Amino acid sequence: MQVNEASQRLGDLCSTLVRRLRLLERSELSCCGIPMSQAMVLQTLEARPQGQKMSEVAEALGVAQSTATRLVEPLVREARVERGPAPDDGRAVVVQLTEKGRHAAAELSVLSSRWSQGILQRIPNQQQQSVIEALETVVAAVNDCCATGCEPELVQIKGSKES
Repeated sequence: MQVNEASQRLGDLCSTLVRRLRLLERSELSCCGIPMSQAMVLQTLEARPQGQKMSEVAEALGVAQSTATRLVEPLVREARVERGPAPDDGRAVVVQLTEKGRHAAAELSVLSSRWSQGILQRIPNQQQQSVIEALETVVAAVNDCCATGCEPELVQIKGSKES
């Protein structure tokens, strides 16, 4: 496949995947009453039950601190998350899950696991590991692109031919 063809195909596949995930966000997670963005906050906080500074939550989510604060606010109102001053920095805010938040995060983990299993069941067994590794590679490339800018480099990858 030519470079331009491959990049077009990658773009098309990414767009399709993003659209499908947005539809999933509206359908599957709305049944729990938790938007995907807030679910990601709950999962981030679940990973460190002792609490995290708002800046750490923002970094983990890949958003600005003000955006993280806006995502946390409804979770605070719903008593899924509590916030307080950071013990080591009076200006910083620490957020952590409440009991209700831990319960919601656990439910979301079950849903996420079922969803992942459902996808894997639709991929032939002999291809599953390759698909996971390919997705890891794509995620790393996207992260790098987001960090450094996505202008194509004028380097030729070993074994590839440009037209």
